[in-house]
Amino acid sequence: MDNKVRLNAQKRQALKKEWANTVYNKTPMQVDDDLQNAVSNYYEVKNKTWDSVISPLVEQFYPTADMQVIRKYETSTYRAMTTTDHCFVFKNIDSDDREQRYDFKIDRDLYNALYHFDLQAKGHQATIEVEYDQTKRQENPHYHEKTNAMRGDYSAVAKVNDRYEDYALYTRRGYHNNDNSISDSDYGKWIKTVISGGCHERAMACHQKHWEQLRDYERAKSMVIQSHIELWKAKYNLITGMNSVIDQAKFLDDVKEYWPDVESCIDLNTGQAIGSEVVIVSDDMKDLLKQTVNIRQANKTTESVGVVQSKGFAMVN
Repeated sequence: MDNKVRLNAQKRQALKKEWANTVYNKTPMQVDDDLQNAVSNYYEVKNKTWDSVISPLVEQFYPTADMQVIRKYETSTYRAMTTTDHCFVFKNIDSDDREQRYDFKIDRDLYNALYHFDLQAKGHQATIEVEYDQTKRQENPHYHEKTNAMRGDYSAVAKVNDRYEDYALYTRRGYHNNDNSISDSDYGKWIKTVISGGCHERAMACHQKHWEQLRDYERAKSMVIQSHIELWKAKYNLITGMNSVIDQAKFLDDVKEYWPDVESCIDLNTGQAIGSEVVIVSDDMKDLLKQTVNIRQANKTTESVGVVQSKGFAMVN
C-alpha cells in the first residue's frame, strides 16, 4: 500500500470504525481477563449461595410440600395464595444489621457484562449502555437501534452457553415475566414457590454464616458490573486516543506510526485530501497505542494470551 495515501473524511471514519473493532475484538487486555474472572466467580458464588443459603432457608420457612398443597387448591391466579419469586429478604439475627433484599433477577447491566464476549462476537458493542451512562450522553435513535438489536440476541447467547435460565431471569419483572414463551421450568432452580405478597412481608431470619455468604453474592454481582465498566474505560481510552491521532493525520503513514499493523486491519483506496485538525495526544497515550500491535502479533503466534495493562491514563476527549 502507498504510504502516502491521503486521508479524507470517509477514510478517517473507516479507520476509526476498524480501530474500535481491533481494540474490542483483536487486542487482549488485562481488563478482558478481569471481566472473565469476575463472571466465573459470579456463577460460582451464585450457585454456592443458592444451594447453601437460599434453598435450605426458603425450604425451612416455606416447605415445598406445603406450597404444593396450597397451590393445588387455588382456584384462580387473581387471588393466588402462592407465587414464584426470585427475590428474598433476610434478617441477620446475630447482628444489628437491617434486613436486606437479595434478588436473583438479572438486569441489563449485568446481562451485558455476563455475555460481553458473546455479544461482541455477534457484532454488537456490548459496552454501549455503559458508555452512554458514563459519558452522560443523551440517548438517540442510533443508541436505541443498537441496544434493541443487541437485546434481540440475548436469548441466543444464553442458549449457546447452556444458561437459558439467565434469559428467563432477565425477562422477569416483579412477580411476572414479560415473555409469554417463558415457563417456570425455564428458570431452572432460580425461583422458589412462596406465599403471595411482597418480599419484605416474607423476611426470613438467618445466622451470620448465611449473612456473609449473601454479602459475598452481592459483591460478586457488583464486581461483574464494575469489571465491565473498567473494561469500557480502558477500551474507550485507546479508541479516543487513536481517534485523535486519525483526526490530526494528513496521511495514512501518520496513523501507521501508532498503528503499525493498520494495513493488515483495513484496506484503503486513495482519495482526496482534507485539512487536519489540531488535537493534542499525550506521549503516554502514544506509547500505549504502539503497544497494542505487539500484543496482537504475539497472540497470533503463541497459545499464551498477552495483555495490555490499563495504566490509568486520562481519557482523551
